[in-house]
Amino acid sequence: MSEAKRPAISVIVPVYKVEDCLPACAESLLGQTFTDFELIFVDDGSPDGCGALCDGYAAKDSRVKVIHRQNGGLSAARNSGLDIAEGETIAFVDSDDLVAADYLEKLHAALEESGADMALCAVEDVDEAGAPLNERVLTVPEEAGVFGGKELLANFFGPASTCYTVAWNKLYRRELWQDLRYPEGRIHEDDAVAHLLFWQAEKVVCISDVLYFYRLRQGSICRTGLRPSAFDGVDAAAARCRFFTAHDRPDLAALALPGAWRRYLALCAQCEETALTWPLAARWQEAQAQMATLLPLLNACPGLSAREKLSCRRWAKRALPLPPKTDKMRVALLLPPGLPVPAVKGGAVETLAEHLARQNARFKEMELAALCQWDETAAGESARFANTLFYYQTPPVQTLGHRLKVRLSALLGKPVHWNRWYAAALPFLKRLDADWYLGEGGDLTGWRQASRALGRSRFAAHLHGETAGSAALDEIYSRALCISEFVRGKWLEGSGEGPESAALLPNCADLDLFCPEGQEGEAAALREKFGFSPTDFVVLFCGRTCPEKGVHQLLAAMASIPDADVKLLVAGSPFFGAQERSDYADGLRKQAEALGQRVKFAGFVPNPKLPAYYRMANAACFPALWQEPAGITAIEAMACGCPVIATDSGGLPEYLAGSGAVILPRSETFEDERLMPVPGVPPLEKTIAEAILALKADPARAAAMAKAGREAAGRYAPASYYRTLLDALKGWKNR
Repeated sequence: MSEAKRPAISVIVPVYKVEDCLPACAESLLGQTFTDFELIFVDDGSPDGCGALCDGYAAKDSRVKVIHRQNGGLSAARNSGLDIAEGETIAFVDSDDLVAADYLEKLHAALEESGADMALCAVEDVDEAGAPLNERVLTVPEEAGVFGGKELLANFFGPASTCYTVAWNKLYRRELWQDLRYPEGRIHEDDAVAHLLFWQAEKVVCISDVLYFYRLRQGSICRTGLRPSAFDGVDAAAARCRFFTAHDRPDLAALALPGAWRRYLALCAQCEETALTWPLAARWQEAQAQMATLLPLLNACPGLSAREKLSCRRWAKRALPLPPKTDKMRVALLLPPGLPVPAVKGGAVETLAEHLARQNARFKEMELAALCQWDETAAGESARFANTLFYYQTPPVQTLGHRLKVRLSALLGKPVHWNRWYAAALPFLKRLDADWYLGEGGDLTGWRQASRALGRSRFAAHLHGETAGSAALDEIYSRALCISEFVRGKWLEGSGEGPESAALLPNCADLDLFCPEGQEGEAAALREKFGFSPTDFVVLFCGRTCPEKGVHQLLAAMASIPDADVKLLVAGSPFFGAQERSDYADGLRKQAEALGQRVKFAGFVPNPKLPAYYRMANAACFPALWQEPAGITAIEAMACGCPVIATDSGGLPEYLAGSGAVILPRSETFEDERLMPVPGVPPLEKTIAEAILALKADPARAAAMAKAGREAAGRYAPASYYRTLLDALKGWKNR
């Protein structure tokens, strides 16, 4: 739809199990005195007749659009509506509520007359039949008029807070939503977003007219008993406090803090009186991590009594209870320090852990726990993984006392690791009492103390890289999970355990995300962003920009290619989202200067955005010089239909088997932190250049590789990864 033909308003109505209420809501909207709007019903997989009702309205009124989607919750439904909304302004109406006939007219007029970014009105509570309560309950803005958005944030904590914090009863300029969406998989989503909207809004117009009618229903998602999702409100409140603090508004943080703590303490009291389930314990644990970040603000908070502050400190630090074990296997993923899970900052190991958490939310066959680095964004995202307990740890400071303890333990033969990360986790791991503790890469010797305390028979090393087995590691781990046969062979060469102790667990990739089909025009838009033409032959490197990945060889190959239509895009950073620069990465940019506009650097690209890069490229090149243990990026490229050029590195050829990928010998290897030449092998830069030009000259071959790659990638689905892990652990347990 062209800009000139945009409707003035897009009204988004999420619909789920409201067959009895939907007609009244729809009629109150379709009967508006203001008619220049589109009405978007989002059928969120409703199991009743709601979908048919929505289609019926669309058949009768051309202003009605209907989205039918798999159930994903209120946030996902609203986001789906936002994604297709064409209006100059946006309004949300809940499908069990009602609006006055002049609801849109008055809000739109207020917005236009004031030039504001947002307009809001008063709200009245009504009963299940939609009739006024015996004693009218109104929520009216504290003052009518035009105000700065930031000026109104203090009203979020007053008696009329509903007017300001809910999604409905408002009309928004669409620009407010350009880079903002509701957090999916959670309730209290309004609390998570409202302050961000007001922070952006230059002006907000408040009117005192009662135009929105909120229906009180017993089945509402906000009116149920204690569930894990009750902690969503704690997450939102804690994030709001951190936001105000980060943006130098201690006055607003002081207003927000008492409500956040009281909400958390009330839930702690309820949890103590409730038979804990694994999902409830998981959310409680995550909420505690959120609230612990607010402890530094307590002393300066006048809204909490001394007694309340004492309770806050106790409940933010105390060891929380865990539910008794069930017949489900309890599995702990022991991540090294550095990156969080969910993998909001990237990381192959962290992404694989996220896949397990996502599949566990789907299949619910494990009581899964993940010990990992604290990160505010990751903690917020963790709420989507209902059956995984995330135990967030900040890297403990290395104290003099700990150093002395390490030295003394060495004299006494007790395994206390020099890095306190491993020692600090032990009390939690003991309480967890897992069936299996999986050392997820990093310094695998770090878990020696935990293995001795909890039993070697319950420890397995998940080998994400080339790791030589040894007597020292055999003392810690009774089993090994290996991401390739190459890795498995290297482990067994030095381990004293038999072949049955090492199981093959190939990596996986999100094949729903990494697939050939993308949004219309995304490839062209990405090429335009980097200055590539539609006829350019674009080669993509995706991965860490470090010596062992061989990016310098790829740049050297580009320099030897005379065809100016061959371009290179380097997507990656030295260490995922946690490190942007290094001497080697800076050297790559220097090396690329002679190639001018033929080489572009994208930096770290988050996983959700990566598929577009593979789809845009004509080929992906992975010139690894070390013994690449596997190849997640290779799976991703194949799954997106991007032909692959790679080296004969470690387990990489195993993953590319059957894809038609071009496998090249290495003329240089990375060993002992040094690049070493390999005599008698053709220069890698020469063979890479030849492979690129051969693919460019043979589109039929490239198409065949794309097809074969998609088929080969099907072996690496996350569901298969989850099932293979579970089968391996059960098999070992039953021996």
